[in-house]
Amino acid sequence: MKRFSSALFLALATLTTGVTGSALAQTQDASVAKGKLELAENAPDSYTVVKGDTLWGISSKFLKSPWRWPEVWKLNTEQIKNPHWIYPGQVIYLDRNGPNGPTLSLTAPGQGSSTYERLSPKAYATPVNAISTVPLQYIQSLLIEPLVTESANPVGAGTVIGLPENRVVVGGNETIFARNLASGQDAWTIYRPGKPIKDPVKTNEILGYEAVLVGNARITTPEEGGKAAALQVIKVKHEISTGDRLLPTGKETAFSPVPREAPRDLDARIASIYGGLDQTGRYGIVTLNVGRDKGVEPGQIVALNRNRGNANYRGADGGEKLQLIPLPNERYGMAMVFRVFNRLSYALILDSSLPVDVGDSATAP
Repeated sequence: MKRFSSALFLALATLTTGVTGSALAQTQDASVAKGKLELAENAPDSYTVVKGDTLWGISSKFLKSPWRWPEVWKLNTEQIKNPHWIYPGQVIYLDRNGPNGPTLSLTAPGQGSSTYERLSPKAYATPVNAISTVPLQYIQSLLIEPLVTESANPVGAGTVIGLPENRVVVGGNETIFARNLASGQDAWTIYRPGKPIKDPVKTNEILGYEAVLVGNARITTPEEGGKAAALQVIKVKHEISTGDRLLPTGKETAFSPVPREAPRDLDARIASIYGGLDQTGRYGIVTLNVGRDKGVEPGQIVALNRNRGNANYRGADGGEKLQLIPLPNERYGMAMVFRVFNRLSYALILDSSLPVDVGDSATAP
């Protein structure tokens, strides 16, 4: 793909028709409803984009609430021909004195045209990728895989019933045999049923089953005439054995949603930490005990909170009856939901000042 000009990704990467004046007005109205935007401490007057930047990272340089960046980008269709791309070398300017609050744009305050610092003085051909909202390398493989099943034996799942030469396990670029594969589906994901995920609040309630990803395979001989299907293994994470399950591989889609606050009444808990870990931190992945059933959607931002417990209080002179006074929760991090199931969702930790534990709460920021 040839790159001949620069354009700013405005946090509206999922839209293809641009942004209208009415949409901007709605955004500004929403900003008023949420309260005044506050700039980050030592927010710079300008910032030059570098390779590897994300919208979250750039916005956090300017804003205390980086998920609210759609509210501050200055929308200028004369300047921004294609809102889906941003390139290293572009300069983003902060106007602290905009009529509706602070704004970010490609135009320096007081200038009438955009200003660019080109890393290359001429047009050149190179593959280019849209700058993402968050670091996609941590979640890319998890966007399409069947991470959670609603039951231990999901409807539509096939089963590996045999391996070549009666072997116990196989690896990549080998053949496996399976049954109960739906017709018309060539690409399959192989997984191993994992541990049940239990609600940390209702400890006896199973919310789903987390799959252990094993590999991917493609049908070479379909299942017909009572004979098993043959599949060629094209990717492997763990050795494949009989009894492993298969589900159709999902279609990979772009993930660059407009960040927005989770529902104001959200009261979620971290049910588990992906990979079987006891704790995690920045860019770790956690499972929340809420999903579509509670209005959770990809792109929503949640605040992470730690319960400080209670204070033992006997009055000012210590002579009163012991009281347990609940202490306010400690807010220590932020996360973005990136995949949602019926009763569970996955979130990527974006910031964390403490180790993230199972049982910590996730609320609207």
